[in-house]
Parts: sequence; C-alpha cells; structure tokens
Amino acid sequence: MRNLPLASFGLLIPMLLNANTVSAQVMQGIPRSPIEAMSGSSDRMPEGWYVMPWVATGVVYDDNVFFAPRGQQQEDVFLRVTPGLQGSYQSTPVTVIANYRFDSEVYNKLTNLNAVQQRQFGTVELRGRPSNNLNLNGIVGYAQTRTPYELNFLTSAQTARIKTERVFVNPNAEYRPNALTRMTAEYGYSKDIFDNNITIDSNIFRAGLERRVGTHDWLGPAYVGRHFRFGGDFNTPTAGFIGGNPAPVNSYAPMLSWSHEFTTDTRLDVRAGPRFTDGGLDNRPEAFVGLRRRIQNGEVTFAYTSALTTVIGTVGATTTDSLLVRFVYEPMRHLTFTLQPTAAWIENSAFTSTIYTAYVEAAYQFNKFITAKGSAYFSYQEGDFISTSGTPETLVIPRNVYWLRLEFTYPTRWEY
Repeated sequence: MRNLPLASFGLLIPMLLNANTVSAQVMQGIPRSPIEAMSGSSDRMPEGWYVMPWVATGVVYDDNVFFAPRGQQQEDVFLRVTPGLQGSYQSTPVTVIANYRFDSEVYNKLTNLNAVQQRQFGTVELRGRPSNNLNLNGIVGYAQTRTPYELNFLTSAQTARIKTERVFVNPNAEYRPNALTRMTAEYGYSKDIFDNNITIDSNIFRAGLERRVGTHDWLGPAYVGRHFRFGGDFNTPTAGFIGGNPAPVNSYAPMLSWSHEFTTDTRLDVRAGPRFTDGGLDNRPEAFVGLRRRIQNGEVTFAYTSALTTVIGTVGATTTDSLLVRFVYEPMRHLTFTLQPTAAWIENSAFTSTIYTAYVEAAYQFNKFITAKGSAYFSYQEGDFISTSGTPETLVIPRNVYWLRLEFTYPTRWEY
C-alpha cells in the first residue's frame, strides 16, 4: 500500500475543469472519479495490480431540488452515500484503469426521491506506449443520472430533474517524430438519452500539429470537426424538454495553435480560427485561451472557450462563450482550498441564457484513509426561452447546494 492522495472533487458540480479539459473541445464524457491518484501520472504508483475501494458519506442541503424558476423552489436536506471501486494495472507499455461508483440518497421531506442509485458512473481507461514517441489512449464510459446538468460540462446549464443516460468512447493518439514536432489526433462519440425519448448523438474529431519555435514557443495548425444528430418523439410532451431545431448539425473549424512557456511555472495556450456550420460562416470564431500558473503551495488556472456544443434538455447546436477561473491553495500540509467561479453565455434556437456558477471547497486529509470535505455550489441562470407552445418566457433559476462529508479509501496492491 502507498499513500495515494485524494483530489478535491465534488459530484454536485458538472465540471472541475483544468485547461487541458477545456481545450479538448469538451469531448462528451462524465465527471471524473474522486479517486484521481491512480488516474494521474504514472510516477505515483509502481508497476502491478491495484484495487481501491472507496466510500463517501455526508449530508447535503439543496435549496432548489427540482431546478425550478425563482419563487417556485423546493428545498430539502438529504443523506448521500457514495460507494466506489477502482481497479488498475500499471506497466511500462500499458496501463488499464477501471472506475465505478454510484450515489444513494435518502431525503428528509421529498421521500419520493429516495433512491439506491440516484446516479452511477463507470469508465474503463487504456493507456499504451508502443514506442518512445507514440502514445495511444482511450476511454469508454457510461453515466446514468437524474440531474443531467452534471453532464453539461461547458455550459453548466440547469435543466429539469429527469433520468438521463450517456455512453461515450474517446480514443486519442500523440506522435512525436522528433523533439521539435508533436502531432495529435482525437475522436469522441457520445449518445445522450433524455427521459427515454430525446437522443443526442455527438461525433467530434480533433487534430493538431505543433512545432517548437525557439526556446519557449510551440506553433502549428489545428482542426476540430463536429457532427450532431438528434432523435426522439418531439410531438409527445416531455417534462423538462425545452425544444429546439432537431435538424442534424455539421461544423468544422481550421485553427492556428500557439503555446508559450513564460517560465517553468506559467504557460499560455491559444487556439483560434473561423468556424463553419452547415455550409455558412458563423458569427463567432472557434477559440480557446488557457493560462495556467503554479504558485507557492497552489495553482491558478484561467480558461476562455468559444465553441459549439449540445445541452441536455434541448436539441440543436448551442453556441457558448465560457469563462473559468480555478484557484487551488494548500496553506498547510493536507489542507486544501479550492475556489472556482465560471460564467457562460449560451444561445440555441430555443433559448438564450446567461449562467454564473461558483464552487468552494475545503478538504483536510487526516491520513491516507480518511478525508473530510465541506463544499458549496452556487448557480444563477437567467434566460429567454421559447416554450413548446411557442410563447416566449423569461426564467431565472437560482440554486445553492451545501455538502459536508467524509471520504474513506483503502488503496491496496495485489501481490501475485
């Protein structure tokens, strides 16, 4: 056994993204496991088989359980228990990591919401290195949740409390023919099923070539292509479904990529270019700007994204301009504070909306087995919607969630 630190992650929020996650053009995945030590760099564990059972238990207060408009909120306090298990095999040429977890919730007032499996997530990740200059990776996963905003990574759009499923696959490759050149390719497919009716099929492809220019810069072309397809019975009323244009969407964007290392602790990544959708030039570019700086006992990340995505609860492509700032600080050993505000301005054929969120967390790791966490999640969404009857509506959806919990883990190496 080894001391494998736990990362700060709350299942209440749809994203805790770093710059690399956002720059990946939001391949439709699922929230990462709270057990991130084995999913991190390979130098954190020696070769061999590992298994890590994990469980979190705590009390949650939610002042808008059903994501209702202002003035119609219902609040409740409930118990959440989250068992999880991670298995891993690590070797020089290949690493396999499997994760599974689910949430059980017992409500104080809204007892009809009690569920043994309120949500569940599972992934299998494969990392291979056939040679020193070639990396091949891939991940497949499944999610089922009754709070689908957790899967709206880039926008954090709040929708209804409806059963939603997602399956996804995401292979990627990186090839370095020499020390000055890097080529990457990535494909992502996902299928979302909203209330056993509305479906979203997403196909996203990314490619890039970067060449080191000078001592601190990387420069080269990049490309992202998207194909969205929507299905279901749009004539049957579906609770929480906003509507939208169900026609397929094809989009692509040629871009220029530039990365600059100011120091070993500060890095800037920029990608930008025109975006073409269904044969026409968009009025917004495809763009990403990410700035990451390591500070003493912490790290600060800033990310801006202008992209095309999908939102569970509606159909059609959604344009978004998103801002994210993340601050992680460890004032003393084993005590970590995380602060992450975000803002998103999104537009779809059925709505326009502005969404602000903030996540605050304090985590103290007593030892390699037990971590205590307290977190708060605030969101405010205001937008103009076209209802299924064709009548425009303005909705404001505020929501505040507080969570106190203990996490228990037991990392074990299998001997054979």
